[in-house]
Amino acid sequence: MLRIRLGRLGIAFAAVVAVTALAVGLWLATPLGPDARAVEALAPGDGISVAHTDWGWEFWPSSSEPATGVVIYPGGRVDPRSYAPLARGLAQAGYRAIIVKMPANLAVLAPNAADCAIEAHPKIQRWAIVGHSLGGAMAAAHVAQRPGRYAALVLLAAYPPSSTDLSQTRIAVVALAGNRDTVLDTGAFEAARSRLPRSSLVATVEGANHAQWGSYGRQRGDSQAAIPPEVQEAIAVDAVRRALGDVPRDEKTP
Repeated sequence: MLRIRLGRLGIAFAAVVAVTALAVGLWLATPLGPDARAVEALAPGDGISVAHTDWGWEFWPSSSEPATGVVIYPGGRVDPRSYAPLARGLAQAGYRAIIVKMPANLAVLAPNAADCAIEAHPKIQRWAIVGHSLGGAMAAAHVAQRPGRYAALVLLAAYPPSSTDLSQTRIAVVALAGNRDTVLDTGAFEAARSRLPRSSLVATVEGANHAQWGSYGRQRGDSQAAIPPEVQEAIAVDAVRRALGDVPRDEKTP
């Protein structure tokens, strides 16, 4: 009788594991985005070239070869193509923007994924990295492991993991969080200031939410943004330019 009960328990446990694995598989196989705006931004044209590579998607101005590259780490379980509008905006600003693919759309599985993209462009000596949400946490961890490689780090609704301390590093950091963002742990975001360089710019963006740093539609638990997605993306582009020192002092923020 005991053997029968143990056998039934084993079957039940195996069934639970199988169902859980299936649920996780389906969750990972259905990432957020891209929305229609992102799909449209993937098309080359209007002076912007676009290429799909083994490591992701690249955007750059067709008329010139950028001297600065910007790597983009997507948010957790977000299709990387969802950041095409942001990458396109960076290309229009004169940069080579590279959206990096992540295994299972989770940057935590490949925090150093940017290495391949950078190694493919040895002529580019100045790099910045932008990370959204989980992608921002992993971008910060990556920067800590590659001292001196990046001139700037931009965190969008993101902060360094508790194990990552950038406070003594010489890198320009901009960290932005929207006041309409109800996904971000704002307490953890504020607490993470001590792990950033003292010169870092940490700011609240009025009207911005969590999802509009990308272009993948509404996100569960997030609030409706009070500014258009184009404005929020322009603020992100401006943050990169300011972190790199490429914005004149008299130029206003979007």
